[in-house]
Amino acid sequence: MKRKPGCGCGPGLLGLGLLLAVAVGGHYLAIEIDRRRFPWGYAGSGEPPLVGTWVGPFTSGSGKRLAMLIDIELVPLGRGRRGTPIIRTDRHSWLEGRVLVCDGPGRVRHLEASGEPDDNRASRFHLGTSPMDSLPSSDGLAPSHLYGRFDGSDSLALEASLYLRRGNSAITGSDDPDTGLKRTPLTLRRGTEATFTALCGRL
Repeated sequence: MKRKPGCGCGPGLLGLGLLLAVAVGGHYLAIEIDRRRFPWGYAGSGEPPLVGTWVGPFTSGSGKRLAMLIDIELVPLGRGRRGTPIIRTDRHSWLEGRVLVCDGPGRVRHLEASGEPDDNRASRFHLGTSPMDSLPSSDGLAPSHLYGRFDGSDSLALEASLYLRRGNSAITGSDDPDTGLKRTPLTLRRGTEATFTALCGRL
């Protein structure tokens, strides 16, 4: 008896294949919706992104000259969930990245950052930082919090709440011009880690 041509697939296998195709299609649909809703979170979206690398020099309240680098990323849609949601909800911890601060060649503080935009356009956002202890860091001024304004240009206006890192200690003083109640303003521009290293070399 001749067998009829075909894949020999049972209905269960065909159903599994169809389910997989729907899941994959749903994932890419969700990403496309997210890209259109939050173009600032995707490089190459056609609009200026907030995500990426920002670099620049700044001066503390007491006149100390420093340089900062911030890498900002949009947390992947559906991270930690079994499936990819169609709509991103709850702005808590949408942003993540790293922060580097230096006050001279080789004197760099490494921090990791997380936070959220204050609105869906990311016109304002804030980040909290913590030491990245997996990498060697020097003592010196570092930001505990960063408050930013993004207008779609190639510059990023920030205010930093600074503290003095000394070993495992975080030191602040209300009457200290660097770590007191007043935030330190700074402006960063799109750049690279090589730009940051060059700035550190000139401090």
